Amino acid sequence: MALAGVLFLVAAACHTPAKLQTDTGKPGDVLRIWAHSDIQPVDEKEFFHYETAIDDVVRNLPRIDLALIAGDIVYAKKDADRFYRWFLDTRAKARIPYWFEIAGNHEARDLGAYQRNIGKPLHYAVTVDNILIIMMSDEKRTPQSEISQATFEWWKGLVAANQDKILITVTHACLAGSGLASALFPTMRLASSGRFERALKEHPVDLWISGHNHLTSSIISKFSRPSAFPHTLFVEVASIHLTALSGIESYIFEFRDGSTDCLVLTRDHQSARFRPFREMTHRLRVPYRKGDGTPEILLPARHGMRGGVEP
Repeated sequence: MALAGVLFLVAAACHTPAKLQTDTGKPGDVLRIWAHSDIQPVDEKEFFHYETAIDDVVRNLPRIDLALIAGDIVYAKKDADRFYRWFLDTRAKARIPYWFEIAGNHEARDLGAYQRNIGKPLHYAVTVDNILIIMMSDEKRTPQSEISQATFEWWKGLVAANQDKILITVTHACLAGSGLASALFPTMRLASSGRFERALKEHPVDLWISGHNHLTSSIISKFSRPSAFPHTLFVEVASIHLTALSGIESYIFEFRDGSTDCLVLTRDHQSARFRPFREMTHRLRVPYRKGDGTPEILLPARHGMRGGVEP
């Protein structure tokens, strides 16, 4: 993405001060999703990164309906089980009722450990009210997100058959044509992005959430709505992991009953504030319709199961 494009996207997201539609309260007509990724502590000294985020959620964002994690929960294959246990114990403190995750390139080093600890398949979909969320993990140990043709066909079929719903796709890396700055680098892209991009032009999704790129939102824009995909907002939700070039950041998505507007806010957990001038209101293809808010997991047919609720 050219620098001018990055600046345009930042400007497009800065028309009002950043705050929740309902502040810390939440009436019954709002669904709130917390999306984040790239937790990956190298050692115990870095546990405080995610613990800072969880503490901010507990103190200041108590009414979140579900959480989405776009990969890279752990850093290394060594001692992975111990780090997964820490993650599960830490997130429990947030008191968010439902969690949905995918494996990133770091989990792909030992997918057995990921599935053993997280307890979900690599690919699955989640329905909540009239929203369908399609979760697709990395399948191979490569910097790019490797997704098989069979999984792509499953995704494509779901998207085509559910155009009457709000559609969200979650992958670890972004599409090559997403317009996000990280798409300039081959190792940061979804492998074989072209097949997804061709399908999107015929059957769009509303939101595409990814992680992988740790650069903070103060350096590059985390939003993109390219002209090739006018109905899709691409949002890069990394990263929770704190470095010299990344803060402890995440994103809140709000949907209001009867509205076609989705509000996306950038949360800085170190300051316990939303980032001013780093928000986006995205026009959905269909309005959100509030139901009972209970999610249902839908598995690809090859898993031998069609559904079931799982926190």
